[in-house]
Amino acid sequence: MRLLALLLCLASPVGAQVCAPRALPAVNSCSGGAHVSLAIVGDVLVHQALAWRGYARGFETLWAAAVPLLRGADLALANLEGPVAAGFARGGRRVADPGPVFDGEVYTEYPVFNYHPMLISALREAGVDIVTTANNHALDRGPAGLEATLDALDAGGMAHVGSARGGQTRWQPLRLRTPVGVVSLIGCSFSTNGLADPRGQVPRCYDDRAGLLATVRAEVARGAGVMVFPHWGREYALEPDAQQRSLARALVQAGAMAVIGTHPHVPQPWEMIDGPAGVVPVIYSTGNFISAQTALEQATAPLVWLDLCAGVQGPQVGGAGYLPLQMVFDGTDPLLVRLGNDPRGAAGRALLARLIPGRDLSAVTECTDRRAAPTLQQSR
Repeated sequence: MRLLALLLCLASPVGAQVCAPRALPAVNSCSGGAHVSLAIVGDVLVHQALAWRGYARGFETLWAAAVPLLRGADLALANLEGPVAAGFARGGRRVADPGPVFDGEVYTEYPVFNYHPMLISALREAGVDIVTTANNHALDRGPAGLEATLDALDAGGMAHVGSARGGQTRWQPLRLRTPVGVVSLIGCSFSTNGLADPRGQVPRCYDDRAGLLATVRAEVARGAGVMVFPHWGREYALEPDAQQRSLARALVQAGAMAVIGTHPHVPQPWEMIDGPAGVVPVIYSTGNFISAQTALEQATAPLVWLDLCAGVQGPQVGGAGYLPLQMVFDGTDPLLVRLGNDPRGAAGRALLARLIPGRDLSAVTECTDRRAAPTLQQSR
């Protein structure tokens, strides 16, 4: 298990604009003045059209609209949907690496993804500090490809949670020492798309429910505030299913302070559920961050913004809201934007307002030329 120290500093990149909300809808009452802000986006799903543009022109051209928001938070998280395994072809074969190009053999899209390591540095430069790696595409380049992905993340300075190296326990919480106390992140997936997991690298949300709940309880017993990132649910469903709801309630009762889900590729409603950690936000699906899926529901997503603070029992969520984002498509050239007042943007806003009423932060978000830039330092 890894322990990371979160060090907040006030140095800003020259000319870097950052955006953050002035206030959030309350979830719990805070004790003490320390706060940590989290920006959380959904699936990083690099389909062919995005890969062509990202490798040729830089991935920042895809998600520039989100960068001030990601950099404006103390910590930013995303779900890395697929391996980053240089020189691994379909089936997990080792071949000569072609470099950062979409070649259809090493670097591919659906149904088996693989990305060049430049994606990691691009996410880091955008402000992403942590990625989740437990999802149904984690083994798209086999067990060795997943090992290579974890090595690439470490080499790129990207913290990660979810998948484990072979021979380690599947349940590998990522512990963050923050100004509000220790925050422990846990990831899991409902599936690996039928691909074998002989080394036991991908923790299972449902198949090892007992192990997941035991891990949450153990982290709570250590005094940590626990955030769980399950990859679950039905694709393209705007409502959570019975399995999601059941596991969410079990996680809350085990002591989790937040549950933030991925996989449906569309946003789903939020619930506020009472538990030992206070009122717990359950965000059933964050939807896509980037993808080339063009339907309104697949192209529209919340950038989740959480305020963590100290509570009577330890770290807790003090406030929660979202900033609306949307992929727009000009022929085959997609681009992530903050929602405007054009008809498609208005439809996206209406969708999010219906699913997540009363938590749109657009009206209270301010942009400046200064950021609070966190540095993550790992200790063993």
